[in-house]
Amino acid sequence: MFPKLTPLQWLVAAGFLFFYGFAVFALTRDYYLRHPPGPAASAAAPAAPHALPAGETAALGARMRAALDGAAGSEMPPELMDADPEVLGEQADRLFAQQRFAAAIPLYRRLLELRPDDAEASNDLGLALHYSGSSAEALTVLAEGVAEAPDFQRIRLTQGFVAAQLGQPALAREALKAARDMDPDSDVGKEAARLLDLVPPDGGSGQ
Repeated sequence: MFPKLTPLQWLVAAGFLFFYGFAVFALTRDYYLRHPPGPAASAAAPAAPHALPAGETAALGARMRAALDGAAGSEMPPELMDADPEVLGEQADRLFAQQRFAAAIPLYRRLLELRPDDAEASNDLGLALHYSGSSAEALTVLAEGVAEAPDFQRIRLTQGFVAAQLGQPALAREALKAARDMDPDSDVGKEAARLLDLVPPDGGSGQ
């Protein structure tokens, strides 16, 4: 049963919850816009099997942008979903920055099909799912990403953030502590420490 509160107390509580949720969203979105996600490329890594020449990649990117701008929801022409991973990542990040999270999801999914061990893509898909209202699925995706890249600091931060939003303090604190301890002086580490202070202790455990 709900506690018996006066209308003023309910108003104050609702205002606090609204402000808290907005602040967390704004801070997290600002972080990911200042540190744009994208597939990590290595000079020593082999070329992706679907990689295209530079000219074709640019043309494909233009076609994809036109399709996305005119698409309803997350629809995407099938041939564009077989695009170069770099193009897919670029367009998915573009949609994410525009807060078109539902439209970005199929692109991140396809990117992970092409690069199953891409922890950046797992991180970004998890966030897009969370902001689209599929937070439980987001946690599953993030857990898989953590298993693939346990030392990737950013995905630990995202996992902790989403777990906290879902009311799972034990998982949230575990993930945020891991992110903080990997590099406490980095932007990610500092953000993890800040969020950790907002998560209630689970079972009385300390930091």
